[in-house]
Amino acid sequence: MDNSQDNIDKVSVKDANSGEYRVLARRYRPKTFDNLIGQSATVRILSNAFDLNRIAHAFLFTGVRGVGKTTAARIVAKGLNCLKNNHPTIAPCGVCESCIAAQNDRHVDIIEIDAASHTGVDDMRELTEGVRYKPSVGRFRIYIIDEVHMLSNQAFNALLKTLEEPPDHAKFIFCTTEIRKIPITVLSRCQKYDLRRVSTSEIINHLKMICENEKVTIDSESLNLLSRSSEGSVRDSLSLLDQAISIGKSNIKAEDVKSMLGLSDKSKLWDLFDSLMEGDPIKVINYFETLINDGSDPFLIIEELMLICHNVTRAIAVPSLDMSQSMSEFEANRAINSAKNLNIPSVNKCWQILLKGQTEIQSTYSIKEATEMILLRVTYAANLPDLKDLIEKSNLIKKKYKLTDTLENKTFSVNDNSENDKNSNIDTSYDFSTFEKLLEFVKNNKELSLYTILIDQIRMAEYKPYNLKISFVKKEYNDFLNIIKRTLLKLTKKNWQIEIIKEKNKASSITEKIEIETENKKNKLKDNIIVKSILNEFPESEIIEVKNLEDNEKG
Repeated sequence: MDNSQDNIDKVSVKDANSGEYRVLARRYRPKTFDNLIGQSATVRILSNAFDLNRIAHAFLFTGVRGVGKTTAARIVAKGLNCLKNNHPTIAPCGVCESCIAAQNDRHVDIIEIDAASHTGVDDMRELTEGVRYKPSVGRFRIYIIDEVHMLSNQAFNALLKTLEEPPDHAKFIFCTTEIRKIPITVLSRCQKYDLRRVSTSEIINHLKMICENEKVTIDSESLNLLSRSSEGSVRDSLSLLDQAISIGKSNIKAEDVKSMLGLSDKSKLWDLFDSLMEGDPIKVINYFETLINDGSDPFLIIEELMLICHNVTRAIAVPSLDMSQSMSEFEANRAINSAKNLNIPSVNKCWQILLKGQTEIQSTYSIKEATEMILLRVTYAANLPDLKDLIEKSNLIKKKYKLTDTLENKTFSVNDNSENDKNSNIDTSYDFSTFEKLLEFVKNNKELSLYTILIDQIRMAEYKPYNLKISFVKKEYNDFLNIIKRTLLKLTKKNWQIEIIKEKNKASSITEKIEIETENKKNKLKDNIIVKSILNEFPESEIIEVKNLEDNEKG
């Protein structure tokens, strides 16, 4: 690691003294795998392959931009032809004639081709003809084809036979960002290595090292902004650092980086997000206008809000998650505070609208107005109830009205001996002659708790006004009994005599009767020829509900 660092420093000093400026992305290009950050898995596999002398004749490096695909290809090529060792090595010396020639892009046996400029079949024919010639200086004749997915189908076909059975002295190294565009016939002839996006922490450490070498002062917030904006690409992060150095000279400040990236104060973005989730349109418009006047890009505002939404979602889903590695302390605290007042469904709605809005903005000319419409859409969606709550409420209302309609349209036979008790003391202001009229009376007085108990929990054995003989559905009935006595006394101003029958009562509660009748309807319907054929065709199906045509017309 120290040797590779020394090599980079020497190149940087040489470029600085030559008077010809080279961008950081070129000056700090890794010379060995020791300095290739974020690709430890790929380096380990290649190292083992070289140590075991199991070197493939074709390599394919794939990944997003700026993660080291071409760099890895050049290091492998140098290692294959390094003359200081008696065999190929994963760590080229960098001092032998072959390594120096490869470093200066003048090695006659390492041919690097840009597939975007050589897409035709004639270019591949010329390449395959050159493969037959043995190397002039190194061990192998190596072909590096960058952006290989740009080759035409005819060019790929012309390369297939040579790629499958090349001469022992030939090696192919392909690089691509679009692996899906490469024919499967080519993929099957190569060893594929996926280079992953480099983590934010690794990019921060890399940028910090470069700033120390360049004698540049930079704060942690600026490093965090640059690394996050690079989206896992080391080359992008170095290009942004190059630009930041031009703005801040030897002292880079977060305000300069925010201005360069089109970002504004993070606290205003978080205030905007909180206003969105509160459903306050006035605050949303005011915060948005402030950000626009400060020079923020509307498209970047949407991206930042999506990032904030993602961080808040993580804080809700995993409260114990340590987010200090991926964001500043201020953002981590704001994410935790915002998560306290939100839930997953609410932030998911916000994410979906922002994600769809991001696509809409790209296809419109009035970006500011389109962004404001998207923010207002999120604002009013925040006040909408969750789908789960709506379904539960709908089912509850449906069940309530279904039970009420059944009671209104149906009479239940109860042992009524009121005619035998004409001399009993009945309050003439109310008609309690039947149990159904008692239920109607309780319902009209909005005593829903008592109404539910009388329907669900009791089996009426004998009914007389102010005198009941009942049994309970549940064994633990003392609470129900107390509610019945207390509420009836409050409603009728009289004590009701309630006798609990211990022996088995053949009667059923009203709810039980409804369920029994419903089940009888279902069983009767199963004998229908059409229904029976459907049930036979779909054995796992069942009859959920039976409705009459009159019920549908009422609904």
